Amino acid sequence: MNAASPSLKLSKYFLYATAFSAFAVLFLFHISPIGLGDVYWHLNTGRWIWEYGTLPDIDPFTYTQSGNFNARPGAHSEDYWQRLILHGYWLAQLLFFAVYTAFGPWGLVVFKAMLFITIYWLVWNAMLKARVEPLSGLLVTLLLPWLLFRYDELRPHIFSFIGVVLVYTNISSALSKLRRGVILPVDLIFLPLIMLLWANLHPGFILGWVIILVMLAGEALNRWRGIHALEHPALRRLFIWCGIALIASLANPLGYAFITNIGALQEQYSLGVDEFLPLAEYARIYQQPVLFYGVLVIALASLGVLIMRRKQADPAQTFLFIGFAAAGFSAFRYMIFFVLMALLIVMPHVSALSERYIDRARPLLLMLLFAAMSGAGFQIFQHGAWKHGAVQTNFVPEGAAEWILSQHPPAPMFNAYEYGGYLGWRLAPEYRMFIDPRCLDFAVFNDYQTARGGHYQGVFEKYGVNSVVFYIFTPLVESIPEVTLYLLMDRKWDLVYLDRLSAVLVRHDRNNMPVLNKAPLLDYLQRVLERTLAVAPADTQAHVQYGRVLWYRGNVAGAQEHFNAALKIDPQQRAPRLYLDAIRGH
Repeated sequence: MNAASPSLKLSKYFLYATAFSAFAVLFLFHISPIGLGDVYWHLNTGRWIWEYGTLPDIDPFTYTQSGNFNARPGAHSEDYWQRLILHGYWLAQLLFFAVYTAFGPWGLVVFKAMLFITIYWLVWNAMLKARVEPLSGLLVTLLLPWLLFRYDELRPHIFSFIGVVLVYTNISSALSKLRRGVILPVDLIFLPLIMLLWANLHPGFILGWVIILVMLAGEALNRWRGIHALEHPALRRLFIWCGIALIASLANPLGYAFITNIGALQEQYSLGVDEFLPLAEYARIYQQPVLFYGVLVIALASLGVLIMRRKQADPAQTFLFIGFAAAGFSAFRYMIFFVLMALLIVMPHVSALSERYIDRARPLLLMLLFAAMSGAGFQIFQHGAWKHGAVQTNFVPEGAAEWILSQHPPAPMFNAYEYGGYLGWRLAPEYRMFIDPRCLDFAVFNDYQTARGGHYQGVFEKYGVNSVVFYIFTPLVESIPEVTLYLLMDRKWDLVYLDRLSAVLVRHDRNNMPVLNKAPLLDYLQRVLERTLAVAPADTQAHVQYGRVLWYRGNVAGAQEHFNAALKIDPQQRAPRLYLDAIRGH
């Protein structure tokens, strides 16, 4: 006994050291710069709520959105959408603003990493409680950051990731204790508090409703079948406390309207958010085939395990797995919820199937675990905030914001959609934005798309636009936005500011600032288009843009050639046809 004790302690300490190292790597993995995401409009809203002590009924950050959605006659999906955006995240927004106020941008970076570590620890801890082999649990936990690459930013949706795990694990733990005869498990007592907080942090609490109702239905089905059935008093307590949790979640500014209008809200969401694209299409657009096939492998392997363990699998687990899988493949936004639920549901069954082989598999598990940690370590070295700073300066228009605050170009200002959150945060209250990533009004979004696509004259007249701040190259995609290129060829607009990311232009008859020469930038963009066409001769956008530049420079024949080339590639395109008609009209 005594001789065996040291090796047992060493094994235990080794596991603790390995787990600590893995979670340290995961923490550092998420110490990444804050990019051009939604965090800024959440900060802006948190600041507004703090300063005014109430929730906004009228959007305070854009000048294109007017009116109180609570005062409009009738009910429209746009009203529910605006109410969701203005009221649905208030607690998270106050929390973000408090962290920023106390600790600045670095505080937000660390807070983000802490939230993600919370998710990973909850998942791993849940697997340990379900008797999953610890190294296996660590290995699959280390897979999560690679699937969360798009969500590695500070947004309230992180609380829904945490909420899904908490609600499922709390109910699972409560069921286990109720079956062992515990009168009132503490997990049930905490469930209403979890749902109350979740409902005020993020509207994704509806997923908590789904989990609770499915698991209650599963227990009712078990009792009807007489298999693994709870005693009637225990089942009654389960239903009572779950009912209290559901009612508690309605104590939020959205109330039950979010649930009763979920269809209308989903329609509004899907209109303008790429996260609602099917997973396969999203992976194709962003050239992430590993994302789709990785999730597909997880789904097929998990399904195979559930089939093999069909006699032991609970009906509620099966329904939850199928439902979350369907949601995850139908929309990228729900993919991570599916992966989280798949790990929580399937890993205990994997552990049961592999129990006899686990001792022989540990060396392989350790090798894979250290390989995953090494890969994450490489990413930390390449992309960590310690190297690049707390703010992702290669996307965030800090220079343009500083210049606007010091020079005060005339409002109203037309801005890039992606810039709207950051500029709204930095320039408030002096400037309000044309649009930001909240996309409160899809009629405005359509006007934005029209102007961004180069047909800006009518839109600018409609909203009285006097200044424009836009990127030179579209973030991530690296294409040239038409509005930037075409404004450089418009003598009615002056270039007044330029850096490596952004340009600011002002209407000539409203400008009293020094004017920069447009020619060098236009020449550079022309060379970029020439290189693009040399590499990708079927790029219709580049053909149209290059044709516009040639037309501006007086090369009408060359312009016609490129407009016709674009139409030959895609006969449905309207822009080159309009330009050819304009040339003929001259």
